[in-house]
Amino acid sequence: MKILVLGCGFHGRGIAYQIAAEGSAVELVAADKDVGRARRVAEKTTGQWLSLDVEDASALRRALGEVDTVFNATGPYHLLGLKVIDAAIATGTHYVDMADDHEVTEELFLNPEWDQRAGTADVAVLSGCGIMPGLSGVLARYGYDSMDEPRKVNIWFSWNYSLNYPSAIHHFLRINSGLAPQFLDGDYVKPGAFACRETIEFLPPVGAKEVYYTGVPDPVSISQSLPGLVEVTASGGLHQPEGNDFMQDMVRWGFTSYDRLPGLEASPMEYLMTFLSSEPGKRYFDMEPLDQPMAVRVRVEGNNGGRPCSRVFEAQDFSRRGTTSVAALTTLMVASRKIGRTGVGSPEGWLDAEPFLKRMSREPGVKLFESREGGEAKPLFEES
Repeated sequence: MKILVLGCGFHGRGIAYQIAAEGSAVELVAADKDVGRARRVAEKTTGQWLSLDVEDASALRRALGEVDTVFNATGPYHLLGLKVIDAAIATGTHYVDMADDHEVTEELFLNPEWDQRAGTADVAVLSGCGIMPGLSGVLARYGYDSMDEPRKVNIWFSWNYSLNYPSAIHHFLRINSGLAPQFLDGDYVKPGAFACRETIEFLPPVGAKEVYYTGVPDPVSISQSLPGLVEVTASGGLHQPEGNDFMQDMVRWGFTSYDRLPGLEASPMEYLMTFLSSEPGKRYFDMEPLDQPMAVRVRVEGNNGGRPCSRVFEAQDFSRRGTTSVAALTTLMVASRKIGRTGVGSPEGWLDAEPFLKRMSREPGVKLFESREGGEAKPLFEES
């Protein structure tokens, strides 16, 4: 099977390395508009490389036509995701991504034409395969499957602000500049980012963190993938309180706009990201990272045996494997047809939750817990 990893940035190259390490029958192709990055990934994976800009529609289709499956690690997804999906369907290429912008998910899951087109082309489009969304949804599915009548899913996450990962900051600024769709009382509402502020007590070493509604895909993909739910919410924030203040200030003062202004070569967002990554910018915007992992907490509530019940899970990622492992494993499953589905789907909709979570619990740097009522949190799966 031939797999194209499109985008060789921080996560893209990690995903390529893991696909190559775990897929013995894989022929890997690394592609990036920065040819040097693609070549370095190809050298480490003994695969092929090519220079490719996804904005070049004809070149994109040619590249996709030469492979069985593509993992799209280019962003931002709200600008590029649907372009690559459209090309994948047109070329009959299975598609996987780690899309974390809600706009793409709303279009894919709420507009039935995408599912119809992919199904007719016999193409699998599996979107949102990272830690959040992705692992968050599979944890929700695990709790959902354990109840007779699951009704609610609430997700909270917290992570480190770090200028070492400017694309992550770019993403978080973007999703907090939108309307942060939530699924409440069986309907989609858009209360806006930074609404419903609350403090959540994550497991040690993370502890108490402020979170707020934010525009990740989970409220849309989970509500569409797991029937019967009446509520799905997603709130997140940064470990550092000053990081949350920075996010809200930049949105408030218009620096997350992509609109070009007369007389300026860059949009406010482009200017901001360029300044953040510069040496002068670091003097103003750098923050000391905390020695804490990214934490994703998932609560599922419903009825079981006629009685109310709830289950609370937490994933902690001390490395980037919470994202790269979910992405690599799902890509290999799609490419090898272990997921025999076509059309548009999500990890929580298409994966068998328990074996996948057991596999993830063995990943270095990834820890999965369940918090029992009246007791301390324990590993989700005991070591055998």
